[in-house]
Amino acid sequence: MARRRRKRIKQVKRVRRPSRYFQCPRCGAMTLTIDFKKLDSADRKLAIARCGTCHLYCELEVPAVYDRVDVYNKISDLAYEGRLDECSKPYQEPEGEEAEGPTEERGEEGPEEDQ
Repeated sequence: MARRRRKRIKQVKRVRRPSRYFQCPRCGAMTLTIDFKKLDSADRKLAIARCGTCHLYCELEVPAVYDRVDVYNKISDLAYEGRLDECSKPYQEPEGEEAEGPTEERGEEGPEEDQ
């Protein structure tokens, strides 16, 4: 007499996705996130990298096929070459409010000297 054959259980392999957080090239913390925005052209997109610790902000225009890992590699290459400031966006004040210095209209004047 033969034994009864056991039923095989199929093991499902889970696909590991890359992490959303990367190590910041400036401060070393694992708080660098990369997001994408669509541009008008179909073959390009805007990658925005932000660090939650040192507040690194970097915008790069990359090909549409780039993933988060590809953008991270590009940013780390810029950091090690010392050109990380090329992709940083300076702070822009809201339109309509210009802060050129003290003006007489606002009543702001510098310190007065007694003579």
